Amino acid sequence: MNALVGVASAGSGGSGRARVERLGLGYVTFPGWHPRAAETGCPVFGFAVVHPDGVIVFDTGVGRGYSFIDDLYAPTVVPVVEALAAVGLDERDVVAVVNSHLHFDHCGQNEAFYRHGVSVFVHEAECVAVASIEHYTVPEWASVPDARLRRVRGEEEVAEGVRIIPTPGHTPGHQSLIVDTGAGRIVIAGQCVYKLEEARHRHVALDNMHDSTYEAIGQDSLDRLLSFRPCTLVASHDPTSCAI
Repeated sequence: MNALVGVASAGSGGSGRARVERLGLGYVTFPGWHPRAAETGCPVFGFAVVHPDGVIVFDTGVGRGYSFIDDLYAPTVVPVVEALAAVGLDERDVVAVVNSHLHFDHCGQNEAFYRHGVSVFVHEAECVAVASIEHYTVPEWASVPDARLRRVRGEEEVAEGVRIIPTPGHTPGHQSLIVDTGAGRIVIAGQCVYKLEEARHRHVALDNMHDSTYEAIGQDSLDRLLSFRPCTLVASHDPTSCAI
C-alpha cells in the first residue's frame, strides 16, 4: 500500500515544500513463538520525504537472499526502488537514508543506495547493538560501509525542516523523524509504536519494547514525539495514519 500522508505547499522555504509518501515494502509472517503470532503477520512500510534538497528515505524494508529469514518469516518483499517508482520517485534523487533501527525488516535494502553515494543515518547505539547482541539482526544487511555510514548521537537535522529524534525503546538506538510540511508537522515514528492506538492512548506496548527494562524509556520517547504536536503520526507496521 502506498499512500500520501503529507501534501506539498505552494509557500517558499524548504520545509514548507516538503511532503511525505508511504512506501509499501512488503509483509512478514510471524513464527509461532512471536509475541504477536495470533495476528499472523504485519505489513512493512518505509517512507520517503520529498524535499527540495532531494528525497530522504526512512527505512528500506526486508532484503532478499537470506535463507534463515525466508524460512522463519516468509517475507513478501517489494524492492525499495519499485516502491519509490510507485509514488513517482526516482532512486537517483535519494540524497539520504535514515534507519529507524537495524532490525532485518528496516535496513534490508540499504545497499540499493550505496552505489549512489548516499549517506545512511544510524544511531550509534544501534551500531553497538549489532556488534554486541547475538541474533539481533542480519549482519550483512545492517553493516553499512564506513564511507556511507553517518553515526547519529543525538538530534540531527538531515535537511531544513527534517530532524532525526532519538526514540529508544523498541531498540537501544531507535530514532524517529520530524518533518515540517505545508500540511503541518508529520512524525514518522518508525517502531517507537507498533500500532497507532498506542499513540492515541499515549502509552507504549510492552511487547514492542527491546525488553521489560525499556518500557519507561520507550514511554518517554513516545511522550517526546507527541510533545512536537504533529498533525499526523505514521509508523512502520500500521497502514493507517493518526491525527494527534
